[in-house]
Amino acid sequence: MSYQMLLDMIAARRKSFTFIAFLALLALGIEAYISTYQRPELANVQQAWFTKRDALARGETQADATKYQQGMRDLDEFRKHLLPKKELAALLSRIYGTAKTNSLVLSGINYRPSKEKGKGNQMVTYGISFNVTGKYASVKSFLADLARYREMLIVESISLSNSSVTEEKVNLRIQTTVYLTEGA
Repeated sequence: MSYQMLLDMIAARRKSFTFIAFLALLALGIEAYISTYQRPELANVQQAWFTKRDALARGETQADATKYQQGMRDLDEFRKHLLPKKELAALLSRIYGTAKTNSLVLSGINYRPSKEKGKGNQMVTYGISFNVTGKYASVKSFLADLARYREMLIVESISLSNSSVTEEKVNLRIQTTVYLTEGA
């Protein structure tokens, strides 16, 4: 086959050879796109997937569903520690009872509400402050009992004072914050 014969065939079948040339250029363009953009991206995604799979097999990370379930369990546990607002009086009575159990004199409780709005539900915080008087060991035991409360009662500040050098009576001023839910 000579060069002249090839030119004659192209002239006779111009549309067919133009279409074949177009298909060849299209195939070259697609191959260039795949090798330039697609294969490196596929290699990166595969490497990330293999890394996650290997880490999961070693127990280093958790799957998304496991993380979600753990988060929901944690949220349920957090909600268990929140008291309904209507049980604030019972909590204050429990504080009085704890002071009495530890042989302390509780002179009075002051509380003031402050609202913190969350997404979806209302959470109310009450600042509660009170003074207790008694022996140092009883005061220490009282603080330990407060720390063991299941409710979200946070001790913000405490101050100890002794008005007499000869007596063993200690005055404890304590400020706490309790987190409550609106409604039932």
